[in-house]
Amino acid sequence: MMPGKTLRKTSPSASPAEREVAVECALQLRRIGDKWDLRQKFLNLLVKLFCPQT
Repeated sequence: MMPGKTLRKTSPSASPAEREVAVECALQLRRIGDKWDLRQKFLNLLVKLFCPQT
């Protein structure tokens, strides 16, 4: 998790187990997004290296 970022709060009636599941789900989605972002940056670098005319 990035510094300064906070997770969205779950409903006050959610049990601790539900909150834990929500936090774990948010962390996994974040990791997936980070992997896709890294992949896109890598592909952009390859395009710049091998197709300099664009």
